[in-house]
Amino acid sequence: MTIKHGKQFFFILLCSIALTACNSENTIEETGGLKPPFNLSGIYERVEKPFTARFECKETPEPIYDLFFNSMYSKASKNSSEVDQAAYKKYLKDTENIKTLESKLAVMGNRYLMSWPHRIEIAQCALGWMDDWAKADGFMGDANHMGEFVRKWALASVSLTYLQIRNEGNLDKEQKTRVKAWLNRLTDQVIDDFSKKPEINSRNNNHMYWAVWAVANGAVVNNNKEQFNWAMEKAKEAIDHIQDDGTLKIELIRGKKAYNYHHYAAIPLFYLAEIAQTNGIDLYKENNEGLQRLAKRILLNIDDQGYFEILTGKKQDLTRTITHSNLSWLVPYYKKYEDSDALKLLKLYHPVRHSRVGGNAVFLYSGLKNYD
Repeated sequence: MTIKHGKQFFFILLCSIALTACNSENTIEETGGLKPPFNLSGIYERVEKPFTARFECKETPEPIYDLFFNSMYSKASKNSSEVDQAAYKKYLKDTENIKTLESKLAVMGNRYLMSWPHRIEIAQCALGWMDDWAKADGFMGDANHMGEFVRKWALASVSLTYLQIRNEGNLDKEQKTRVKAWLNRLTDQVIDDFSKKPEINSRNNNHMYWAVWAVANGAVVNNNKEQFNWAMEKAKEAIDHIQDDGTLKIELIRGKKAYNYHHYAAIPLFYLAEIAQTNGIDLYKENNEGLQRLAKRILLNIDDQGYFEILTGKKQDLTRTITHSNLSWLVPYYKKYEDSDALKLLKLYHPVRHSRVGGNAVFLYSGLKNYD
């Protein structure tokens, strides 16, 4: 295994944990308000190579109002484990503008924080994109179930970018007001979506976890404690789903995709623990440290998914499973437990990143310097 800057990575990772513990105060707009999941205090010192490349603000992807999308899974697959390639291509085409919005906003948020002195034009571009969608009431139309899923993912991505740029003093105040009001409505809509039909799987599986993560960040944007309390209540319920062996019962029904979905479910669960912790709530202790059991179960099966094959009766499909984005849950997990197995994967897949946790997870959450 060839790992660039391996020793330096290890040293900085250990040092950054201590640094993060010392720098507990987040930079926020309102004193005493809800805090974002990442600590912006001292973030400039964590930038090894400031972003200095030419930046051009691209045209905003056209906003989408109504949200009617097909699943990528075959209709004949009762447990959503068989991908229909034609359906997948259609889904990617129909959601292209949304994917562009999410991914590019995360990049802009990271580049703004990684520039020194801060590149005002990057933050202005990101806010401009959000404002274009806010003025169009993006994501606020009618939706089918897949549309509801897309809506909550987008709420997470947009909110996290806003939280990265919001303290830039040169941003247009009217744009900020519109964006915050839009994100507040969007947060309420996601709560409404996932408060209906509690009997269906998506109200109890990884979709709910992602919705809760999105709501928690939307709540921070507007310092909305009612929304945040809803998220924390649901987060505790989610962590209670973790069984004694570290598995999630409802994700096991995904058959050959069960192991994949344990990774995917772990992402919002661990980042919910981060945002809870910055706001004085300890979710790591919930369900007898259920999150640690979940992580251990996933890591024990990283090379051999035999345990999941026994439980599901299916050979596990690892397509898009062990990737830079799907492993992003390792950052808060390692930060909390310093598991050497997690560190090996963090080195191998560094830097892990996911637009729905704010982009470069290593940079934002652990205090590591930028190795892009």
